[in-house]
Amino acid sequence: MGSIDRTTAMEFLSQAECWQLLASHAVGRLGVATRTGPEIYPVNYVLDDEAIVFRTDPGGKLASLAGNPAVCFEIDQVDAEARTGWSVLVKGTAQQLDPRQRDQAAALGLEYWAIGTKAHWVRIHPIEVTGRRIWQAALPAARPADAVEVLDPLVVRPDR
Repeated sequence: MGSIDRTTAMEFLSQAECWQLLASHAVGRLGVATRTGPEIYPVNYVLDDEAIVFRTDPGGKLASLAGNPAVCFEIDQVDAEARTGWSVLVKGTAQQLDPRQRDQAAALGLEYWAIGTKAHWVRIHPIEVTGRRIWQAALPAARPADAVEVLDPLVVRPDR
């Protein structure tokens, strides 16, 4: 478990937990800088050690990466009813794979969902990986308004 901010009940995830969450999902969001501003694209992906690999067709993503390889990549999960959730953000640089690297990446088992040939393979080399989890908190009437008690038993509760 990562560290907990005692005033917000926000948990800062460890690197290991971030990578576990990335490994447990297949779809994320790729953020790129275009000439008209930032754009975000959903992509399905697979991990290659501590790198993210996805496939794409020519278009906005690929054109943006050619001009500026700095990217961000995000996955998350939210339970709106329970008012809990987590997110993982990867900042890094994207590189289109050469034919030899594509052959190696093909063995990773990436299954893309959208139609098209998706002939271009891209690897994101992480520079920074961070994650946060928010827990539902309650402010019981009998406690001071500035005290927060986290309701999940796995989380360290603030001092009273």
